[in-house]
Amino acid sequence: MFAPTAEAAIVKEQQPLAGWHGGFFLRDASDTFRLYPKARLHLDFISSFGSGVSDVEAADGGNALQPRFFARRARLEFDGEFLKRWSFKLDVDFGGQSLGNANGKTESSAAAAGDTPTAETARFAAVQSASVGASLADVWINYSVMPALNFMLGQFNSPFGMEIQTSSNATTFMERNIAMRSFAHPEGKSIGLMAWGDVADKMFFYGIGVVAGDGQNRPGVDAPPDFIGRVFARPFLADKKGLLAKAQIGLSAMHGERDQAYVGYDYASIRTGNGYTLWGGGYRDSLGRQIHVIPSGAQNAIGAELRLPIKMVELRAEAVYLANNTREAVEGYQLTNTERLGQVRGLGWYVQLSAWPVGDAFVTGDPGTSPRPAKVDLTKEAEKPKSGLEVAAILAGINATYDGASRENGGVYDANTPGAEGGPGTDLQVMQVGLGANYWHTRNVRLSVNYNAYLTPGSGSDENLLRVPGNTLKRADAHALHELGARVGLSF
Repeated sequence: MFAPTAEAAIVKEQQPLAGWHGGFFLRDASDTFRLYPKARLHLDFISSFGSGVSDVEAADGGNALQPRFFARRARLEFDGEFLKRWSFKLDVDFGGQSLGNANGKTESSAAAAGDTPTAETARFAAVQSASVGASLADVWINYSVMPALNFMLGQFNSPFGMEIQTSSNATTFMERNIAMRSFAHPEGKSIGLMAWGDVADKMFFYGIGVVAGDGQNRPGVDAPPDFIGRVFARPFLADKKGLLAKAQIGLSAMHGERDQAYVGYDYASIRTGNGYTLWGGGYRDSLGRQIHVIPSGAQNAIGAELRLPIKMVELRAEAVYLANNTREAVEGYQLTNTERLGQVRGLGWYVQLSAWPVGDAFVTGDPGTSPRPAKVDLTKEAEKPKSGLEVAAILAGINATYDGASRENGGVYDANTPGAEGGPGTDLQVMQVGLGANYWHTRNVRLSVNYNAYLTPGSGSDENLLRVPGNTLKRADAHALHELGARVGLSF
């Protein structure tokens, strides 16, 4: 719009075409196109202990409880800018290193073609085979009208809550807490269109999306979209040196519909940070049939967030109430038959306190700001690298219920359906207590140690639908699972 001055043109010519300026960059001589090559590598060690943990057989899922070292993430990332207003991100993850057929029960075929299936004709997948593959993480294109108005199309961290919109490079704990990751918004990422912006010099943020709603790497399986959004404000940011300058308060909300004629995937499981399933939704009915719990009908959630960073100490808290309708179907008939209509409803919450006793504070910057297009301002000096020790404690919980036939005209309870008279209860109750420490050698390298305890009062009985490993062995006194973790992380 305005012709550059001769002085500005000289400065631009003197700027390097490639190098490091808080991150790697490549650009053409006219500065029309820029590429930011990135990567993240998270090498983790995890272990579990508690009543019954060492006694769970491999055939019952015991491999998942054994100590192991693996590449949690091995991600190649390519960010870029072009024509000033356009930006993009493409992340491909090669990590995870899960086992195929870990319990030896995955059947590959019941019988040869034309033969009658019997116990002798069944063939099974290779036991504990290496599962390799690549999956898309973040992949989007962004158009910026101005800082206060952007349009992002693709797959991105959902605009729902501070924890969900914090990059895995910057989370205080190795994994997001159980309330947000496994209950409030287990999808984590959404596929769709989001309008977002920073208003009034970042005093106010909004993100509003129209998305498929079926989660990461699952294109919409039915027609109705989800509407999801988050807003937060920093009311004291005008005084940038004030004690409460970065204090923020925010709200998130989501509404969607699941068409029972087209949606047949399982309702999200409640899992620990190390991946152990405390509640998978399904059960066997009184006829011995495997029953699946499937999202169906209205899916609604509303949440609030608070952040108070004061000098070297920070308090974070979030709470989300949801009411998600469900249906139950017999295995093999998820897309054709419905047994009954129910609902998951309740509260997920957490409170996290952290401090930076050694070195610089808040090395990783502000939480809850992902996704954002990568920017490198070559006209300014690169920020001086920071390093520091972060220590943290967290208390998180899920206080919810699942009733398999609670909705109007919801069908007839089976004797084993949660909520049936004289049958299983409906409670989904768990509390996470965690401690963590991170040494950040700049924001590019982290050394982390975590301990988390998952407390499930009444598990193993009709009081709580969640199950810890000891409950699979019918141990009535098993109501906890303890997990240790360590991570060496590298990102740039």
